[in-house]
Amino acid sequence: MATQEEQFFNENISKANKFLRTLLLYSMALPAVLLIGKALGIMQLPLGYLVLVQAFSAAAFLFNMLIGKTARNTRVSRNCLIVSLVLFMGLLSSNMKASIYVSYGFIPFLSSLYYSKKFTRCTTLMTLAAAIGSMAFKSVTSPELENGSRLQFFWTMGAGFSFELFLTHCLAVYMVQKNFKMLTSLLNVINESNEMNFGLTEKNIQLEETQQKILQFVSKILGSHDFFTGNHVIHTKTYTGIVSRDLKKRGLYTEELTEKNISMFETASLLHDIGKIHIPEGILNKTNSLTHEEFEIMKSHPEEGRKLLEFLPPIEDGKFNRIAKDMALYHHEKWDGSGYPEGLSGTGIPLCARIMAAADVLDALLSRRLYKSPMSADQITEIFRNMSGIHFEPCISESIIRCMDKITACDQFFKKEEEKENVTELEWWQRYHSYIEKKRGRSS
Repeated sequence: MATQEEQFFNENISKANKFLRTLLLYSMALPAVLLIGKALGIMQLPLGYLVLVQAFSAAAFLFNMLIGKTARNTRVSRNCLIVSLVLFMGLLSSNMKASIYVSYGFIPFLSSLYYSKKFTRCTTLMTLAAAIGSMAFKSVTSPELENGSRLQFFWTMGAGFSFELFLTHCLAVYMVQKNFKMLTSLLNVINESNEMNFGLTEKNIQLEETQQKILQFVSKILGSHDFFTGNHVIHTKTYTGIVSRDLKKRGLYTEELTEKNISMFETASLLHDIGKIHIPEGILNKTNSLTHEEFEIMKSHPEEGRKLLEFLPPIEDGKFNRIAKDMALYHHEKWDGSGYPEGLSGTGIPLCARIMAAADVLDALLSRRLYKSPMSADQITEIFRNMSGIHFEPCISESIIRCMDKITACDQFFKKEEEKENVTELEWWQRYHSYIEKKRGRSS
């Protein structure tokens, strides 16, 4: 039997056990009902008999509660419960004035809750033995019966009840067989469905991993064109996730910031500067300030990025593509409307781009550039505090300030991992620009 089927039937045993324990709990009320009947003159039952029934039902309930908590195997608890109920029925029918034989037929039906033919047969045999025993006890001890009629009572009642119990047993076994087949068929369908879903999930995971690798490869290609952009997009991916999850933790934009969307934000951030591929290297890697003309060329990279992303095949039914294009096109927009390329403001800027804008500036401040050294955490905190409501949405600025310790730890990790690579690249670009300046000097 498959693991899932075993788990289902084990859980079913636990649920059925809980139901039978509840029945035992309710059984403790029966002696009180019989006592009321005695007080009203409806039933003539000995007080000692009622006390015995009450004591047994209470002891059986407490015993089975203890077994339920201590037994490692639910089947042990199941067996104890059924035996307790059989004995309880036997005790109830041991007095001639309290005969309730029909209740015996109820026990095989209870055993069918466990979907086991073998267990139902064993329960029926126990029930039959208890019934025959109680009838034999009554035929011997009941003063209502004369000596000559005791044997007749035993055989007549025993034969009639045995036949009724046999019919009940057949019906219970039929229910077990039918329900068991239906459940196993259903579980087989579920197993097959789960296997198919597992296969699809595995393929989806592999596809997502492939997409991630492709996007990281694109970012590395971009980094070969621009000294800083390759590592920059890796950094901003991390900071985008930190800011998004902090906003969600604070109860902000919870409908948009699902874990799946945050994951897409992180991945799409790898492409936010893809438009820089169309920016000349002399401008990207300039060691001093850009001229007005050069800055205008640099400002074209968001629109160039959007154009390039039009060629990206649909991912997540195109939702990822929309996020990537929004991040590429709008990550230089500002909360107060003074950004570019479209001068959007406030919530008119897509949320993913507002978060991307903050992550973009954050890494630029934390990182070394050809023209500047990295800033301290205190300086960056002050900048985001001052730019709240101007450059950045206030709640996003607050998230960066709140998470500065985590951000600083990530930055230190990046610097340690990239130190050797950065030194080599920095020296190369410095030699390159020195050569260009000398060449210009000779030309002049």
